[in-house]
Amino acid sequence: MRLSFLILVFLLLCIQCTSIAKRQEYEESLRAYKKANLEKAIDYLPTEERKGFIAVLERAHLGFLKGETNYKTLEKIAEESKERLRFSASRSLKSFFYMETEEGYYASEAEIIYLHILLGLYYVRVGEYEKGKIQARFAGNLLSGEWSAEGQFDDPTLRLLLASLWLSTGSIDEAKVDFRKASQLKPQSTALRAMANERYDKNEEFILIFGGPGAEPEMDPSVNLNFIRGLRNLKFRLSGKQSSLTLVDGEKKSALVLEKDTLGWYQRHLTRDNEISELIQDSKYFQLVSASALKEGTKGTVKVTGAILASATIVAFGAGVAYLGAEAHSGDAIGMGIVIMAYGVKLGADWIATTYDDARRNMKKDLDVSDEYRYVRFFPEYVWIGKSRSALISPKLQMNPETLPYMLSPALGKVKVRFGFFPDNQRP
Repeated sequence: MRLSFLILVFLLLCIQCTSIAKRQEYEESLRAYKKANLEKAIDYLPTEERKGFIAVLERAHLGFLKGETNYKTLEKIAEESKERLRFSASRSLKSFFYMETEEGYYASEAEIIYLHILLGLYYVRVGEYEKGKIQARFAGNLLSGEWSAEGQFDDPTLRLLLASLWLSTGSIDEAKVDFRKASQLKPQSTALRAMANERYDKNEEFILIFGGPGAEPEMDPSVNLNFIRGLRNLKFRLSGKQSSLTLVDGEKKSALVLEKDTLGWYQRHLTRDNEISELIQDSKYFQLVSASALKEGTKGTVKVTGAILASATIVAFGAGVAYLGAEAHSGDAIGMGIVIMAYGVKLGADWIATTYDDARRNMKKDLDVSDEYRYVRFFPEYVWIGKSRSALISPKLQMNPETLPYMLSPALGKVKVRFGFFPDNQRP
């Protein structure tokens, strides 16, 4: 019994000591990613949590875009996800599914679904089409599961990705089902309606380009006025330019259609994160608020007291000058004393105001948890889609005559599908 207790304590301490990858650990990798240098983006990935869900999925996603074929680690995580998948209910979402990983991360619905689609695409790349179909079927079940009309998670971009997986396995009818579903989720998209009614054969290529440098969280205190929860609210900021993109292959040019966006993945991620762990996070956040308030309050008291003393000293000095001027019947000296007194009052007020401003800024910095928010980075902000009537020989992406940083992987599958990535974060 005592040994079991000690083991439990040891495990808890290990969890507490686990290093979590923060925003600054991603800076080098994201910088390379924004230049479409996927090799360096992978090399510079954080070493923290290297075996965890986030790290494995990020590495597998970048590796797939780069053209890699090693899927074993992703396969292991995918199998574990099936065992750890949980279905739950909440007042706001009615019902949803989630997965808690060994490292204490709650993987979101979009991340779980994309994991299985990605694994299916890896299978197809190495010619294991039946395994690819199994992953497509599993992802489709998660997207279509009737948890409830209000709580079901579905997304047009994930449907596009799933359709591309079905196409690559040669399952054209199943692909059309997901194209049609994507069209229903975005009825304003004529391109999705067309894709649902297209004919596909082995001599054609479906093109899907991932776009944007990826969403980043930032603090959003305006969402909720409640002090304890309000400052913990986050929002995701997208920075992709949503440019017009053309696929060029020799003399042939095809305009790609922009389908935006994946912001729903991130918004759902925030909602899911709050629903699952709000009590634990609120407790931790209350401690953080209290500690920060105490620290800034103590510093502020010292600074305000010093400002008052300094101001009082200057005012007293001015009063002394004015008094001596009155004794000497000197109007200039009296005026100077009054000016010094006024300056002392103003200087003290300015110091106090600056102290309060500094305290507010420091508390905001202390309470900003966006740097530590955990989610899978490098996902697209939107995608471009297109279709070539013939096999592509030497395809290139073009936005204007200048050179663009981008990545195009080789076509894969029975019905050819070609993936690519264009960061679209700045003009060339």
